Amino acid sequence: MPNKKIKSILIIIGRQIGMKKSNALIVIAGLIGLFVFGLAYAQDDIQSLEHDIFVNRERPAAVFPHTLHADDLEIDCLDCHHIYKDGENVWDESELSDCTGCHSLEADGKIMSAMKAFHANCKGCHLEENKGPVTCGECHPKKKE
Repeated sequence: MPNKKIKSILIIIGRQIGMKKSNALIVIAGLIGLFVFGLAYAQDDIQSLEHDIFVNRERPAAVFPHTLHADDLEIDCLDCHHIYKDGENVWDESELSDCTGCHSLEADGKIMSAMKAFHANCKGCHLEENKGPVTCGECHPKKKE
């Protein structure tokens, strides 16, 4: 709830337009709720690509605006998410996929390391499309102190 001064101002405004105190508070609470919901809904689904296998990081985890890639740019889910069986990508949206379930710190046969997989996938696409971050600091921004 807003501080007392704002609450008092809003009650006075409500009274000026003929509302009772209780109705004014309900309207105010509703407007605040809509405002907060709107802010939350309007923000992109920005994810931090945190994985437990990276314990001694030189930089923070990469930030990833999922909605931008999936919805706005209409990149096919299978371009990033994959589970291969008999050479075919069989991943579907109902499955939660953890990249580090298959990709570990070190390459394992034909399976590249997690870091190489992330860099090849993300950076490779950004270079190919000539847009998006490609330097370390653009993907892994250090926190401002």
